[in-house]
Amino acid sequence: MYNQSIRDSYVATCLKNIEAYEVDAPEVSRPRGFLMAQPPVEEPSKASIVGEAVVTFTGNLSAENRSDAQNAFLFASLVANKKYPLQHQGKENYEMFREVMTSCGWTPVTKFYSDLNVSGTSVRMDKLVLEILGSVVAGVALPGPTSALMLKVAGDAISALQKRDTALTTYERNLLENGIGGVATGACTEVNGEAIMAVGAVRFMRRNSSTKVLFVDVDIRDAKLYRGETMFAKNDMVANQAREAIKTKLGLNIEKKIEDYEI
Repeated sequence: MYNQSIRDSYVATCLKNIEAYEVDAPEVSRPRGFLMAQPPVEEPSKASIVGEAVVTFTGNLSAENRSDAQNAFLFASLVANKKYPLQHQGKENYEMFREVMTSCGWTPVTKFYSDLNVSGTSVRMDKLVLEILGSVVAGVALPGPTSALMLKVAGDAISALQKRDTALTTYERNLLENGIGGVATGACTEVNGEAIMAVGAVRFMRRNSSTKVLFVDVDIRDAKLYRGETMFAKNDMVANQAREAIKTKLGLNIEKKIEDYEI
């Protein structure tokens, strides 16, 4: 009874947080059993633009887990961008993103945020963010085939984005509307029935309002770069209770800022 009371209190706090978080008004626990054997993970045929991120989902992920991951990621991004919209607030923005993800039922298992030093005068953000994602996945004891597939589909998704005009337009629009310098990519899968999501992000100071960030050399002279790495594990108890509240808060933002595309 005591433990149930604690769980109920925690869920109630998460729901209260979700209700309090602000997004722009729309127009009209540690993962279990990572080292246990698991069946082969299917490679997906689609990826998603979710806000300013490219997010992939392995083929064995249930429809409910995919929807929960998309909506939580979008909601957390919108709340963080609303509260910390300035480019020099990259660290605060990313920490807020993680806080909201937790309230949505996605618990950080590993987390890291630091300055990022890159040699040279320019960098390809699409390549850099994949390197960071690789660091996230490498930091958790996932089965080898799962790690490899998560990284492969993320790379395929970003490469395919270059050939999908509508999806790339959605991504660039989201990036410009957010006003935050940065890109992110995520890979979501299930390990022994538990949904996990690896997220890698780069934040930087943009010199202008150009939306061309991926697939071009970005001038990083006199720019401050940051990297964010987090592995999330889904807390079904919280996510199940928070699902409808998140959808209500998102409103039409779900339709505007999420788009699937073939990879």
